[in-house]
Amino acid sequence: MAEQNIPETFSLEEKLENLRKILEQMQKGMSDFDRQMALFKQGQLLISECRQYLDKAELQVDQLLGT
Repeated sequence: MAEQNIPETFSLEEKLENLRKILEQMQKGMSDFDRQMALFKQGQLLISECRQYLDKAELQVDQLLGT
């Protein structure tokens, strides 16, 4: 997977809150398919950013622990 540059001001809590809001909107059952797809894509991007951030944090912890 190509590594994306994540800004140093990355806020995991903010990204998770945005993801929660997207999920709430999708669960409302709106009938606009294009809007549902746009929300899905936004959610996938947020998940990818969070996963990358957490993977980087895990690597830093492993390095600190020497594992």
